[in-house]
Amino acid sequence: MLILANGIFAGAELALLSVRKTRLRELLDQGSRSARAVQALRDSPERFLATVQIGITVVGATAAAFGGASIAQRLVGPISQLGVETALAEQLAFALVVGLVSYLSLVLGELVPKSLALRYSEGYALFIARPLRGLAWLMQPLVWFLTASSNLILRFFGDRTNFTESRLSPDELQQLVEEAAKAGTLDPRAGEIASRAFEMGNIPLSAVMVPRSRMVALRRHASAEEIKQVLLEHGHSRMPVYEGTIDNIVGYVIAKDLLGVAWEGSLIVLEDVMRPPWFAFESMRAIDAMKELQQRRMQLGIVVDERGGVAGLVTVEDLVEELVGDIASEFEKPEELVRRESPTTAVVQGTAAIRDVNRELELELEEGQGWSTVGGLCAVEAGSIPRQGTKLALEDGTVLEVLDASPRRVRSVRIHLPPREATEG
Repeated sequence: MLILANGIFAGAELALLSVRKTRLRELLDQGSRSARAVQALRDSPERFLATVQIGITVVGATAAAFGGASIAQRLVGPISQLGVETALAEQLAFALVVGLVSYLSLVLGELVPKSLALRYSEGYALFIARPLRGLAWLMQPLVWFLTASSNLILRFFGDRTNFTESRLSPDELQQLVEEAAKAGTLDPRAGEIASRAFEMGNIPLSAVMVPRSRMVALRRHASAEEIKQVLLEHGHSRMPVYEGTIDNIVGYVIAKDLLGVAWEGSLIVLEDVMRPPWFAFESMRAIDAMKELQQRRMQLGIVVDERGGVAGLVTVEDLVEELVGDIASEFEKPEELVRRESPTTAVVQGTAAIRDVNRELELELEEGQGWSTVGGLCAVEAGSIPRQGTKLALEDGTVLEVLDASPRRVRSVRIHLPPREATEG
């Protein structure tokens, strides 16, 4: 009977946690009192689980004590009649009782009840919920004491959660999202965006910004003709304004504020339409920059290095693209950053972001504080800007072959993928 009672508690725990939320909601809408009891227990997991654990522990301890004290003594006589000494007979009886109680506890007290609870979770949960809720009410003082004791001990390990709570790391959460997308319970596109959102928490602005070498800016005292030429040539909606050198950014302008007067050839004073800039260090997290721009209601920020020099600029569009992928305008020609040549080789632009190449080719190329593009990686590995034809072998077996380079930058690279065993290992 004690072992069966143990099975009732073990099955109750699994059944109550296995009832589908949608089905439970239907029963609640129908006014089921048992369903209300199930919901009440699930809403108080600490009290519910502690009550079940108390029941299992007390019943198990009682069964062990009863078996050791009662059944073992009854077995000593029959074993002694087989010609076994009394002392040895007592030890054999004790061993037999331990084995028998353990077997029955596992089969009748754990495995069978839990298997039945999984198969008939709804019926079992509705049957046991109200008695278990009453038992939880009776045991409330003991449950409170045990819960408080458990939480107090957990604090010594630096854990501020309750004993029924758990903490999932970002990597574990990302893995759950990816598994849900693969299983079809989450839209693959939504899963990709969620995965990018997890990564965004660790990406610095230096990895997403438009680098200084590609910035388009206006001189503070530029003529109307010069402004018109820049607008036509580059087509940017926002541009920083500098005075003297690019390191001295004094503001930024919005193209639509300049269009009318620039085409009319009127005298333009940029100060009249210039807006104050927002500066951010290149080590700032991209997700923090997005929040800051959102709060300031700005679309553009200037990224500076630790010495205060301009390292690049970042726009809200750049940050959003980290979540949803590239967003090409109607006037942009699609640029193929990664082009597969064969199953083992691919040609990439030197400006391709390493994280995008890693996603596309399933690689683990390294990013660093000073580089975030394939061209930057080549320069770091070579110790300088490599020449055309240079081959750079990485530790994982990947080979970077420079196809085109100038004295200032690497334009394109052929990536020779490592053997599949190396990447999987």
